[in-house]
Amino acid sequence: MGLFQKLPSGLLRRAVDAASAEDRAVATLAIGRQVRTATMTEDDRRFARALFERIASDVSEEVRRALSVTLRSSPNLPRAVANQLIADIDSIAAPLLEHSPVVTDDDLIVVLRSRAAAKIRAIASRAHVSERVSGAVISFGDGPAVAALAANDGALISEGDAARIMRLAQNDDLIREAALRREDMPAELVVSLISTQVAAVEGALAPRTDQAAAIARDVKTRAQASFATRDWSPCAMRAYVEALVKTGGLDDATLARAAGQGDWRFVQCALAVIAGISEEKAGLMVLDSQPFALTALAKRAGLSDAARELLVVAASAYIDLSRRAVSLDRRAFQRMMAERIASHPAAARHEILWLDWLDDGLNPKAA
Repeated sequence: MGLFQKLPSGLLRRAVDAASAEDRAVATLAIGRQVRTATMTEDDRRFARALFERIASDVSEEVRRALSVTLRSSPNLPRAVANQLIADIDSIAAPLLEHSPVVTDDDLIVVLRSRAAAKIRAIASRAHVSERVSGAVISFGDGPAVAALAANDGALISEGDAARIMRLAQNDDLIREAALRREDMPAELVVSLISTQVAAVEGALAPRTDQAAAIARDVKTRAQASFATRDWSPCAMRAYVEALVKTGGLDDATLARAAGQGDWRFVQCALAVIAGISEEKAGLMVLDSQPFALTALAKRAGLSDAARELLVVAASAYIDLSRRAVSLDRRAFQRMMAERIASHPAAARHEILWLDWLDDGLNPKAA
């Protein structure tokens, strides 16, 4: 006995012939729930196509939406019917565009070329997006669609398309935030974007040259150090560090801020790359209970006297807080770190611009 012969008597008839749209929708929902995970024979598939094509042509949006919603993730929805539904209005098409396994890249490209904003955003949010489809989303989508794509870890993005996203991100905060969160975004592009934003800040304050330079330096330091707080894989962290080194962005200020924030994975990796030693060896030297190893490593890496001293102070505070097993959230931990560093004679001894970052930790309202 076929699948549809097992359904309650009259259910199929109500789905297509009931006078009330609500009754047809309820019947469609019931059929969809039975079909979506069922094992189907060829006869079942032929019957399903004929039935669902008729339902997909119903004059009522409610009925068509019932079919789309219940079979949005089902492999049993005939592709021809899926294409009929994804050409429908947004609320009917979107569930299938985001979830359906039966639509192909070719089907999605057709929809993308229509430039229908809501549909493009649904495609950008699919669990798996090929490079071809990702490229089309960038070409035809609006800012929110590109941001959704950038934030989607299941979307494959080629290096060329990543560069396109980064260009769009220069003028779109939503895209920029999403792009910077991607672990597979090429580190060189990330560093370039940060530098572009710094240049924009400096340019806006151009008439006040000294102030512009000061603010721009602080913005750059904030961005570079904050970006290093991500839960990166070792390879991704090293790629970011190497990109900073290549562009001259790995300076004393960035290392000092990262150390003060307790981001010692980044500090360890950075010192290893600059000094030309393994990260394992750098790790032993960075958080050694004695300051001599870290001082020697920082000197080999070419850090200034002020930066070396501040790194040692930050490392001492970090080791002490960690050993005492202080249970704090990130903000509270950074505040304690900042208090320890700010109270140390080194903070008063080195009156240089980049020590201003201590205010971030000392001020509970700081971003």
